[in-house]
This record gives sequence, C-alpha cells and structure tokens, in this order.
Amino acid sequence: MKTMLLSLSALLAASLSVVAAQESSNPQAVDKNSFEFRFDDDLRQTPDSIARKEKWFYEAKFGAFIHFGVYSVLEGAYQGKVQRPRYAEWIWADAKISAAEYREVAMTFNPVEFDAQQWVKIFKDNGMKYVVITAKHHDGFALFDSAVSDFNMVDATPFKRDIIKELSEACHRNGLKFGVYYSQAQDWYDPNAPVMSPRRTRRSVMHPDLPKGFKPDFDKYLKEKSLPQVEELMRNYEIDLVWFDTPIDMTFERAKLFTDVVRKHRPDCVINSRLIQQGRNNVLAENLELFDYISVGDKEVPTTKLPLYFESPDSVSTSYGYKTYGNHQYHTEVEMIQRLVHTVCSGGNYLLNNGPMGNGKIDPEAVRLYGVIGDWLKVNGESIFDTHRNPLPERPEWGDCSVSKDGKTLYLHILEWPESGTLSIDGVESQATAASFLANGENVEFVQDGKTLKLNLPAKPLNQYDTVVKVAF
Repeated sequence: MKTMLLSLSALLAASLSVVAAQESSNPQAVDKNSFEFRFDDDLRQTPDSIARKEKWFYEAKFGAFIHFGVYSVLEGAYQGKVQRPRYAEWIWADAKISAAEYREVAMTFNPVEFDAQQWVKIFKDNGMKYVVITAKHHDGFALFDSAVSDFNMVDATPFKRDIIKELSEACHRNGLKFGVYYSQAQDWYDPNAPVMSPRRTRRSVMHPDLPKGFKPDFDKYLKEKSLPQVEELMRNYEIDLVWFDTPIDMTFERAKLFTDVVRKHRPDCVINSRLIQQGRNNVLAENLELFDYISVGDKEVPTTKLPLYFESPDSVSTSYGYKTYGNHQYHTEVEMIQRLVHTVCSGGNYLLNNGPMGNGKIDPEAVRLYGVIGDWLKVNGESIFDTHRNPLPERPEWGDCSVSKDGKTLYLHILEWPESGTLSIDGVESQATAASFLANGENVEFVQDGKTLKLNLPAKPLNQYDTVVKVAF
C-alpha cells in the first residue's frame, strides 16, 4: 500500500495543474473575477523566486500588516466632515484636502506612545512571523528619514524619529522578518504622480497652485522620488520584503527598474505582485520574473488552490488605517480565524492588518483580536505552521485541511460541526492508523472504507472557532 507521504505528495504536485476550471461555452457566463479565470493552470514562478521564498516566506504563514501615517490622527474625519468610504488612509483624497492643508495635519502627527519593542512583542506573542508597515502610502508621506523628500517622519512632524529604523531593528532583534509597503505609483504629494480615482479627488484640488495646463510627468516622479526612496530603503535598512501597491501606469519596463533596485541591494528580498498587477487582475506569465509571490485582492481569500504561492492582505476592520468615524466595523473572532485557516489551507500566507492610533499605540480592539488568534494558535499552531496546503481534491464543505510537510499527518479543520456527529472525508488515498484531537490528544473513533474516512465526533466541538483533528497514516 502506498505511504501517506507518497500519496499526499502526489496530490500536492497534481493539484498545481488542476486549478483552472473549464470555461463555459457561453463567453458571457465566464466570471472574470474568479480565481480560475485569473490564474492559468500552467503559471510557474521562476527558480530564483522559489529559492528566495524557501529561505523563510513559505514557512511564515502568518504576518502583521500595519497602516500607519498622517491619516492615523484624523481617524476618518477632517474638519468635521466624516469620510464615507471605508479606508481611513484615503482621507486626503476623500475629504478633498490640499497638499498645504495635509502638511499642516502632518505637523500634528506626534505618536509619542510608539514603542517598537512593544509592537513586536504583541505580534510575536500571537504567532506572527513577519511584519510589513507602510513606509510610504499613497499620500506620499514617508515614515523614514528620507533625503529624497522632506515630507517624512523626521522632517515634517514634531516626532522627529525614524519609525522604519526602530521597528526594523526591533523585529530582527526578536526573530521576526521585516517588510515595507511602498506605494510606487500613487503619490498625492507629488503632482507628477498619477491619481487613481478622479471621482474621489483631482490633481487640481490637491495642488491648487499648479499652472493652468499642467501636464504630469510620471517618469520624472519615478526617477526623482519613487525609485530613489526605494533605493534608500534597500540600502539603509534590513528589508526582507517589499510590498508594492496600486500599479497605475506601471509598464514592464518601469516595474523592472524597481525589481533591479531591490535585487541590487537586497538580493534575497521578497517582492509582491502589485508592483505591476492589481490584486484582482488576470496574472500574466510575462510578469512573473518581476516579483516573487501573488498579493490577491484586499480581504480576499482564495476559494481554490492556486498555481502560484500567494498572500492574502486582510484587516481586523473594514478599514486599514485607524478609524473611529464613519462607515467601518471590526470583524469577528470567527471570521479572523477561519480566514487564516482557509488562506493557509489554500496555499498562502495570511497578512493581517491593524491601523495603530495617532498616538502610536496599537488599536486595543486589534490587540484583542490578535490575542484570540494567538490563543488558538498556541493550541493548534501545528496545523498551520510547517504545513502544506490541502492535499485533498476539493475543499470540504465542513471546513478545510492542511498536511504536515512530511506528508504523514492530515489536519482536519472542522469549522462547521456536523449535527449528525459523523464527519466524512473523501479522497483519502492511504490507510489511517490513528485520529485524535489536536487540542487535547484524545482519540477520535474512525472507520475507513476505501478512499472515504468517517469520524465519530462528540456532540459539541472542542473549540468554538475551529476544532482540529489530527489523522496519522
């Protein structure tokens, strides 16, 4: 009889070529937002990209995303006007603020309670393996000491400290990898950069003093600010990952300039796909040499296994920046844990964002939600870390599955407890030898009929979010 190692490894390999569904004979029926449409089944990352991810990214599984900047002090409202869209970090555009007014807001950004060591302790205690923070978001404000532009944390605020330097050092001191988000194309502070959404604001609103007939020069912006700042980050800080975003007007040639700068100074640094591709766009094979992994859409968890390794950028609330006014809400504990599980079981990393408050402290509700996830991981982390994605042909209706790296242990994530007390797992190739609850080690009764494994479960789950059963082969 085949061993579980061989059979599950074969399933893992086979699954790389079966993710694309057959398109309907009716072109109108094709969902162009579906993962099957966006990811051709023959997509493959380059060997050097795979080697970079093997150094740490594949193993990380769970990271902290941080949206922190001038917008953090506004909390979703400006001069009494509440921001209607959900993302607080877009308030400059949403509230139609001018550059001069926004610079005045920056002068009030003084996060005196920021403590990099405390931030890192929260992340590490709750199972996170890496941190990615907004070194520069679309507002053009840099959290680091930049010689390229004085619109930065040291020169334009009373705080006068380099957030990127302090957090980078704290992460590496505590064994976490460190990454920076950098908005390479959008930069509302520089009139030469493109504006993504003219419905929200216009260049003439952000920069009312521009001469009539002003024509932006995108390549001038890239040459004089964006590329030099990325080079500053790569040269002056220990960066393990760079997270680009909103690639407006980014051609292959322009994107390659950024890839080359990163590779020049940090050859092992991992690059995400939003350097050149939006999160929900069709993935093009010719772009694969420019980045190392796929960033799917905001808050998007794949519904199927993908041919490329990916990361899901989620957030504890409907906003990424800290927000107390207007349209926003926090997600529930069960949403957070189940989205983590589905992301890892689909073959990716889960990057969970919080927006720190303007005073520099982590949002208390984010700390609480991180703690719930951390408590669950302390008991069930074996089913997340050091695992591969679901080796079964399909995601089960009752939850999801992961498999140990050696292929000998299958982890069943039971997200919907069966009222019947019986759970069926189809597509199991080898004979199970034992089953037990991961939380307490108690045995679970089971029978196996061919490729179908049936478990007899108690009336209630051991965990209200996800009870994990460990099956040995």
